[in-house]
Amino acid sequence: MRVQVALKMPNNIIRYQIFDGVEASISTRNVLQIFTVYNKRLVGEFPPESFLAWRYVAPPPPATATSRAGQILKNHGV
Repeated sequence: MRVQVALKMPNNIIRYQIFDGVEASISTRNVLQIFTVYNKRLVGEFPPESFLAWRYVAPPPPATATSRAGQILKNHGV
C-alpha cells in the first residue's frame, strides 16, 4: 500500500510525503504511525501537531517502454 501524509511546515507551508509498502494508523495518543506491510516495522511517527491529514493513494501506473521504431509506427498509424 501507499500512504500520503500532508505535513505542517514552518511559515504555513504544507509538504506532502509518500511512503510505499506501508500501512498507517492513529495510536491512542493521536500519533500517526507508519508501518511496513510485511514485518510491521515502524518507519515513521508524526505527532498530531505535525500533520494535517493522511490517506491511502494508488501507486503510479507502471512505465511502458516503447522502442523508437514502435513510436514511429504508432505515430504513422501502422
